[in-house]
Amino acid sequence: MKFKTSELIEPLVALGALFLLCLTVYAIMKPFLAASLWAAILVLSTWQPYMYLVNKLNGRRALAAIILLVTLCLFFLLPVLYAASDFASVGVSFFDNVRRSFEAGWPALPEWLVQLPLVGTSLNDFWVGIGAHDAKTMSMIRGLIAPISQWAIMIASEIGGGMLLMFMSLFIAFFIYQDGEHIREWVRGLMSRIAGERSTDLLAVSVVSTKGVVYGFLGTAIAQALLSWVAYLIAGVPNALSLGFASFILALLPGGPVLLGLPAAAWLYHQGDIGWAIFLAAWMLLVVSSADNVIKPLLIGKGSNLPFILILFGVLGGAIAFGMLGVFIGPVLLTIFYEIARTWILRPAALPPDAIVGKPEDVTRLP
Repeated sequence: MKFKTSELIEPLVALGALFLLCLTVYAIMKPFLAASLWAAILVLSTWQPYMYLVNKLNGRRALAAIILLVTLCLFFLLPVLYAASDFASVGVSFFDNVRRSFEAGWPALPEWLVQLPLVGTSLNDFWVGIGAHDAKTMSMIRGLIAPISQWAIMIASEIGGGMLLMFMSLFIAFFIYQDGEHIREWVRGLMSRIAGERSTDLLAVSVVSTKGVVYGFLGTAIAQALLSWVAYLIAGVPNALSLGFASFILALLPGGPVLLGLPAAAWLYHQGDIGWAIFLAAWMLLVVSSADNVIKPLLIGKGSNLPFILILFGVLGGAIAFGMLGVFIGPVLLTIFYEIARTWILRPAALPPDAIVGKPEDVTRLP
């Protein structure tokens, strides 16, 4: 069967135009992609509380959305502002103590630091070289100033950009709340086009996976942060609340809070508080770490555990792709993909019956 040239060119031109249109739309939406994804995840995870507020407020959807978004804003913003203020005060106090130490002359490094194997002697020589204004040492420091400054600027810009995206996502979420049912029909239609008869099952898996991972990760992170904060407070570690907030961020990775708790226990040990150091180390290893194995399966479900390597890829890859918000978006998207792929591949719902194709052992048996 022969085709005319015009019959081939016209579909190709239409396909090319559609491809260019998709590229243009992507270029337009790219700056808002991370905020839109996080807004959609927030709305999906809080849709039931939102509808509860709508019913209590006699159908005033805008007011219900504003109340819920203000609550979410306070939940995310207040700890960040407090931690930033706390870390700033710590930094000012630290530099003030350093200035007073240097007024009495160039101080020596602590003995325990000098006695560290492999690196202690080199650190001491470098420190003494700075005090003596050694030309080689000062040249090395000047070479390090520019990269360190660039790194600090990059970190500050990422934090500022993350906060801006957070506010933008809450702004976008307001409009998603208003048109939630309409957007749901669009998503259903798209999934029907892509997956056909299995669209309903796959869409249900996507919704359950999204809610499960958000509740699981955030619920576990909150629990571990509270447990860490209590331990820091009881043990007398300075800036306990800020360290608890840092534990909330690190809790996105399995065993993350322990990476902060063990150095704090080591600090207590060097301060002479051996009992509190043992308590803090045991608490972080036995109580805080176990929360990840107890709370997360209850909230996500025992059958939906994302492999550790995918969690790591989700956190790191999400941060690279979307900035600070990507730390939360990455694991959610990977979980959705993982659950859809597992459902589609391992649980086919539309296989022909055995009466048509034969039993599995008959089909696989060699002639």
